[in-house]
Amino acid sequence: MEETESENVTSTLSHDDLLEVTKSTVCTLLSCDPLLADLPTDIILEEILAQIAVEHGQSITIYISREDEPTLKVIVPQNASVRDLKKAVARHFEIYQQRTGSKVKISWKYIWKTYNLCFDSLVLDNDNSTIEDYGVTNKVTLTFKKRRKKTKKFS
Repeated sequence: MEETESENVTSTLSHDDLLEVTKSTVCTLLSCDPLLADLPTDIILEEILAQIAVEHGQSITIYISREDEPTLKVIVPQNASVRDLKKAVARHFEIYQQRTGSKVKISWKYIWKTYNLCFDSLVLDNDNSTIEDYGVTNKVTLTFKKRRKKTKKFS
């Protein structure tokens, strides 16, 4: 039997070379296809599945505006609770940090004690409520708002 040209090439390349060729090919495909052009070149399966859910109308995209930082794009199911949204923000930020090579440890417990997510001046303060209850729909932008300190009443 004769080896095909591609089998011959793959047998002469090392594993690292094959990974590089594959990555280069995926980058070319992503940049050339208008439907895939906005996807990162180092996309992971979780992000692909989330993007498919958005295309099928099962999930929505929410943008999280962070003062001096780039806006974070978060994908959540349409019927997500505020708690689900917070978990998705943490996960998407973790992926963002991996891409940028940041090693800073984020205490999400501290973040959610110190800040609320807000939409059109509405504070998403009940973790059990759905985001739909607050009017959050596809492609809206949420912001972080510092929580007010609760004043202690002396009797």
